Amino acid sequence: MARPQPMRPVLILALALTATSTASTRTQTPPTGILIKSGTVIDGTGAPRRSADVRISGDTIVEVGPNLTAKPGDAVIDAAGRVVTPGFIDMHSHADRGLDDHPDAASQIQQGITLSLVGQDGGGDLPISDFFERYSRVHPAMNVMTSVGHGAVRGVVLGGDFKRAATPAEIETMKALVDRAMKDGAVGLSSGLEYDPGFYSTIDELAALAAVIKPYGGFYSSHVRDEENDVLAAWSEAIEIGRRAGVPVEISHMKLASKPVWAQAGKALALVDAARKRGQDVTGDWYPYQYWQSSMYVLIPDRNFENTAEWQKGLDEIGGAQNVLITNYRPDPSWDGHTVAELAAGQHLDPAALIVQMVKTAGPDIGIIGTAMTEEDMAAILASPTTLICSDGGLSGRHPRGYGAFPRVLARYVREKKVVPLEEAIAKMTGRSAKRLGLTDRGVVAVGRKADLVVFDPETIADRGTPAAPAQSPVGIDLVVVNGEVVLDHGVETPARPGRALKRGGLAN
Repeated sequence: MARPQPMRPVLILALALTATSTASTRTQTPPTGILIKSGTVIDGTGAPRRSADVRISGDTIVEVGPNLTAKPGDAVIDAAGRVVTPGFIDMHSHADRGLDDHPDAASQIQQGITLSLVGQDGGGDLPISDFFERYSRVHPAMNVMTSVGHGAVRGVVLGGDFKRAATPAEIETMKALVDRAMKDGAVGLSSGLEYDPGFYSTIDELAALAAVIKPYGGFYSSHVRDEENDVLAAWSEAIEIGRRAGVPVEISHMKLASKPVWAQAGKALALVDAARKRGQDVTGDWYPYQYWQSSMYVLIPDRNFENTAEWQKGLDEIGGAQNVLITNYRPDPSWDGHTVAELAAGQHLDPAALIVQMVKTAGPDIGIIGTAMTEEDMAAILASPTTLICSDGGLSGRHPRGYGAFPRVLARYVREKKVVPLEEAIAKMTGRSAKRLGLTDRGVVAVGRKADLVVFDPETIADRGTPAAPAQSPVGIDLVVVNGEVVLDHGVETPARPGRALKRGGLAN
């Protein structure tokens, strides 16, 4: 099949072009609308693709259909040979870290993300009202929503004395904080049970807090307690918390990240399917890389940091010391970018013994990337109709997921491996994610929906980042529109900052 020809020049709204697509006719009159012509629309519902034009007026899609005629003042974009989809929704993002200083959200916009859900892994802002107040001033390029973090709430109430179960009185105080956060506009409760202070919480505590979000229509999302050997029990715990609380469950960045559970994706997904058959609303999100990014201490679940045998077991279960890449070792940044195997050889030490020394020197929160998942498990998880898409990335960092997760899905798992059809992948990235977030005005290309859109070449879209060189922008995305304004034109960001902080239900702050 012949590759589509390059997309014709796009009009950048910030440059105030005229209604024609000829750059030589520029004036100081901004266009009153945008007409995207001759594209292939994949609308985010899972429906088959179709040829259609899309007209935008203000921040809203006002027409979708064949052979639309430009109206006076329209900027016309020729999208022949391109796919037009809703903007991508990142169901688990850390893009709030640094968004105040980098409101252009370059690494997110460049991969087509128009809405990110933050406040993940139990972290984020408290009070949530501060989150909305801040972004009403920041005006980022993309939209953001937030959960309230269980760890943040627990940290406020228990302080430094968190290595224990909470008392009934403390749980009541935490419930009041969660209730306040939901009133302020959070979409649900997130937990990070592999991390402090959530690691020490009980299922009773978590279910009690999750029950608070039920009257608001919120959902419980969880970085589960163990993503390695005990991952099946950890998924079951998340499902049980949702059952007790009577709320939907989202299992964060689903993975099977150690050798003892490789090839068990079928068993894991069966837990989700069984819960759904019982009437529970359980979904999960997933990112398209075999390697994760976290802290050294997640390699051993019991916090016994001086036990070399435990570290050796953790290394064995991830496939060996060569699969652990150091990303942030503050005592000696020259170690960053090297594997534990390489460093151990250079120090003439056993890898487990080296890790014990590193943790004694720098503490257990040493940044690492662990290569620990199999392609077979990853493909099985993606293929499940209950799986949505996330990046688990941010505006920067050593993991390439923050720069190219969504293009990688479309390149590697749709075009190359054919794990899911393009329409199915887009539905996971857009319409189904919007539904999980309770949004009725986004996530679908349809009249009356907000104009968050992506225009890309399905034959060339791809990520380019690697762990050695993560900060590489993807290719193949021509246009990104947020709330009716062009924020990316041929891979080049515009000065537009139309993003909004959206409260539960989609209301802008």
